[in-house]
Amino acid sequence: MAKDSAPATTPRPSRRERRGVQQEAAVAAAFELARREGVGGLTMRRLGEALNVDASTLYRLFRDKDELLLAVYDHATAIELDEIGEVNEDEHWQDTLRRIADRIWATAAHSPAIAALTFARTTGGPAERRMVELILDTFSRSGLSRSATVRYYRAFVDAALGLAGQVATLATLDPEIQAKDASSWTRIYAQLPDGEYPTARAHITELTSIDRRAVFDVVIEAILAAAERESRESGL
Repeated sequence: MAKDSAPATTPRPSRRERRGVQQEAAVAAAFELARREGVGGLTMRRLGEALNVDASTLYRLFRDKDELLLAVYDHATAIELDEIGEVNEDEHWQDTLRRIADRIWATAAHSPAIAALTFARTTGGPAERRMVELILDTFSRSGLSRSATVRYYRAFVDAALGLAGQVATLATLDPEIQAKDASSWTRIYAQLPDGEYPTARAHITELTSIDRRAVFDVVIEAILAAAERESRESGL
């Protein structure tokens, strides 16, 4: 009679794999903590409490808080990529870039603390690398030269992140300061003397009614239009 075969054993994860899992859990918790409690809530102590570990444990996973912040921002970029999804071959390159810009804006609107702290940084993480590849590939589909592709890539990314980051930074201020800043046009500019500032006074209604998303869309569309024009002219 044949002997029963020994039950299969699951290989134990390596130390590196366990560390990776712990890092992912810490980053996900830090992302939610920052979304819920803002800039001030994202401390190693608070994160340790959320994970039920001592803060010293986190310093074995990340060199310092800055490394954690960059990992959190890369996590936010990974969420953006998931929301963008697959890019169909028949999707116009401008529409792809519009969807990317929309997701960048959404991160700033929904996770202002994270965007405000890191929008000007380079993470070098896996999600950022994928995003760089996606945007470069999308611009290259327009028919631009390699140098023009990089130029418009930088213009698009710097404009989108800069304007979205500005909104995110304002959103992290105390409500009283936000209200003071928002009322500047009516509190200061609407009271300027007509004789000295006639153009500003003539446009005060429009100045007080325009929102930052409208400005964001104007800038993105201007970049896309300029890229299309240069692509078309280079093909003549």
